[in-house]
Amino acid sequence: MTKQRVIFCTYSSIYSSKVLERLLASDKIDVVAIINSTRVIHSKYGFFRGAIKQIKTSGFRYATYLFMVTDLFRWLQPLSYKEQTKSTLKTVHKLAAENNIPVLDTLDINNVEGLQFIQQAKPDYLLAAHFNQLIKAPVLDLSDMEFLNIHPSLLPNYKGVDPVFFALLDQNKEIGVTLHKMAESFDSGEILRQKPIKSDLSRSLFMINNQLFEEGAELAIKWIANTQLKSVDIVDNTLGQYDSWPSTEQIKRYKKKGNHLITLSEFWKEK
Repeated sequence: MTKQRVIFCTYSSIYSSKVLERLLASDKIDVVAIINSTRVIHSKYGFFRGAIKQIKTSGFRYATYLFMVTDLFRWLQPLSYKEQTKSTLKTVHKLAAENNIPVLDTLDINNVEGLQFIQQAKPDYLLAAHFNQLIKAPVLDLSDMEFLNIHPSLLPNYKGVDPVFFALLDQNKEIGVTLHKMAESFDSGEILRQKPIKSDLSRSLFMINNQLFEEGAELAIKWIANTQLKSVDIVDNTLGQYDSWPSTEQIKRYKKKGNHLITLSEFWKEK
């Protein structure tokens, strides 16, 4: 069977590495290119301005959680190899280098460079997970390929940048992950597959996200691999509220409920 050619779009993190590892392990998929977002919050911000904006918006605790999952994870990798300690997870760029996969680091996937990079890869699918950019025309208008996204909620509920946080804040008893087609607005395309899981409020935001992105990767692999017969779960995805970054007040309420963002032991185990 011919492997399906996939471009993986993400913002390099522990979550994206978990998805990429599963894609690379599939004998049905050929990851032909990776697009890695370099923006922080908005394309007009560099790393430091974006970090300051994040702290002002969500507070130091939440910004630290994001830093650990993304930049700290990447920065610690060279140290792990130098000390010859076993790292349980490799960064997106490390996995790409080991598998000879070209990577485009970009502030905007929709620019000329992004469009040409995608066209040269000749993909059957573009799959996004933990990706902080909206894909627009003319990229979204490219024919002969399908645009998919892994979103860690049961859409149309909890659209936005951190759906698990808001589900835990609401003490929702059921959460899950959705595989859906991309559209001209975030988290609004046709729903293809969903997997619900019971919400364990004693688990951290970090650990639940880990599980949901792993489950989402499996949904994507099964969908992409099954090129013959595909049925769609009929769910109206035009509804639902979109939540932006948590506010400092929401973070305080989250902590008062006894919820956790991440612990050092969890981070060290997963990284």
